[in-house]
Parts: sequence; C-alpha cells; structure tokens
Amino acid sequence: MNIGVLEIALKKFVEENTRDLLFLTQNKKDSKRPVKVFSGFIPPNTAEDEIPAIAIRFNKGDDASETRYLYFDLYFAIFNKETEGYKELTNLIERVINRISEEKYIGDYFVFEDIAEYEIEDEQPYPFWIGNARIKFSAPKPSYVGHREGGYFG
Repeated sequence: MNIGVLEIALKKFVEENTRDLLFLTQNKKDSKRPVKVFSGFIPPNTAEDEIPAIAIRFNKGDDASETRYLYFDLYFAIFNKETEGYKELTNLIERVINRISEEKYIGDYFVFEDIAEYEIEDEQPYPFWIGNARIKFSAPKPSYVGHREGGYFG
C-alpha cells in the first residue's frame, strides 16, 4: 500500500515542480511544453509523442525493524536536436532531485533519506536525451500484530 501511495504523491510532486519548465517537442503545432509525468512506464507505442517525459517507477524495498525503505527510479527523456539537450537534461534531473531534497517529505509521511543517485549514459538515442535517478524514502512499516487469529492468518 505504501508503494502505490508514494508513487502517486511523487508523481504529483514532480508535476508541480516542473510545470514551469518548457522543453522542445517533435510536434510542430506545440513546439514547447512542460514534461509529462507517468507512473510506471512511458507508453511505448507513443513514447516519441509523449517526450518530454518523466516516468516514476518503484524499484525495490527493504525492511528494518520499525521502518520500510522504498527505492524509486525516475527516468527522464527530452527531445532536442542540439547539443544543448544535454544541458537541459542535466538541469531537469537536478531540479527534481533538489526539490525533493529541499522538501524532504513527500505525501503525508514519506521521508526522503538524502540518498539519490543519478546518471546520464554516454550513448544517447539522438535527438532524444535520456537520464535516470534512484531515490530512497523511508515510510512507517505496517504492523499486523493482533490480526493473526482468524482472517487470512488463522
């Protein structure tokens, strides 16, 4: 349950914190627009039309005695026929990571754990520029104590 709730909250947060940034598109009618933010994957059959985009996806979780740690991957994709695309991409990634770090709390109770890794691969699918980031959050660990008799655990 925490995974889906955090994914929705993270998507909303990224949308709110990137809406002022405009990026080139392949669409001649709408040559610039903010990034589209997706939960899970960028739709593969229309990926080129959806870019600029960010996809937010759960990667893995770890449990400690009182805390659950959730790792999310963010995939960034922009379109730019110039080498400036690289700079735009790095600025977008840095904007998202910085805003998450500044806010610290996402949703009602998810805490950014000050752990973020991000990279841009050497090989790029020109004229698209792609990068990714992994971020770590902590969340309260659900407790099922007292629910073992009867029900699903009986």
